[in-house]
Amino acid sequence: MNQFDKKSLPYRALKNHWRLFQKDSRKLSLNSFYSKTFRQTLAPHEVVAKTLVFSKELTDYYTLY
Repeated sequence: MNQFDKKSLPYRALKNHWRLFQKDSRKLSLNSFYSKTFRQTLAPHEVVAKTLVFSKELTDYYTLY
């Protein structure tokens, strides 16, 4: 988190959607919701996919989990 500027999209995405990363990927809801961070309607698995693009290290650990 410290590597991102506090006003950047990656920082806001991780800060607002951290709960999705703690859930098992198979148990993520299929219902879409409006994400103020990305300014569009997304399903939780789409939010996780868009956020994982920002950090290679986070992607490695998330796929390991």
